[in-house]
Amino acid sequence: MARCFDQWGKPEQCYRALLAAEQAAPQEIRRGTVKGLAGGLLRHDRSLPGVRAFAGRAGVPFN
Repeated sequence: MARCFDQWGKPEQCYRALLAAEQAAPQEIRRGTVKGLAGGLLRHDRSLPGVRAFAGRAGVPFN
């Protein structure tokens, strides 16, 4: 679902879907696809509360 929201240009819904996935299966957020989505959110929409922390938990490297 997160990928769909990302492709539709809906970052808030994408982020909510990623957070729900983290709640359901925390070990899965370190997968490449999730890292890519989290990195994209971090680059394009830092205004989402907690997105930086989520990206860190997902293993997205910070510059």
